[in-house]
Amino acid sequence: MDNELLGHELEEWKPMEPQKGPPLPEWMGIYWPWYTLPEAELSVSNLVISPTEVYVGEPVTISCKVTNIGAEAGSYTVHLGGDFVAEKSVTLQPEESKQVSFEVTPTEAKTYQVSVDGLTGSFIATEVPVADIRVENLVIEPAEVNVDQKVTITCTVTNIGAAAGTRTIVCTVA
Repeated sequence: MDNELLGHELEEWKPMEPQKGPPLPEWMGIYWPWYTLPEAELSVSNLVISPTEVYVGEPVTISCKVTNIGAEAGSYTVHLGGDFVAEKSVTLQPEESKQVSFEVTPTEAKTYQVSVDGLTGSFIATEVPVADIRVENLVIEPAEVNVDQKVTITCTVTNIGAAAGTRTIVCTVA
């Protein structure tokens, strides 16, 4: 039975760290009441909102980095709040990091506020620009003509909208 006690190596009976209390074999899984087992400790950082300006109906990605700075593996639920609500769970080993992303789509033109576990940010959604083409200042010269005489018709066409566009102008002589 050299170096063996109850089927276990003598090394397993070595004293524990002082905060764990008097020596107990680790294989027994017994700890003193004042000792707490190492835990996962997860932190959320690096909130990224991309893009920060979109048109209504276009997707926006909200992401963050979750890092396990604890001594044990653990799971964590990341909560998206503000104008959108969602959650995702992630499991991490000690010192492991993962990117967690949410995709949202704005439904109206406004500034949207988002928060992820204490980190906050915003993005702007605007209306999709449209062309607004106006026809004005119609001029017919000369105003009266005989058959087979030349007539010049002019007008001013202006796009007062926020996007390029086309419009067909039809002139009907009756």
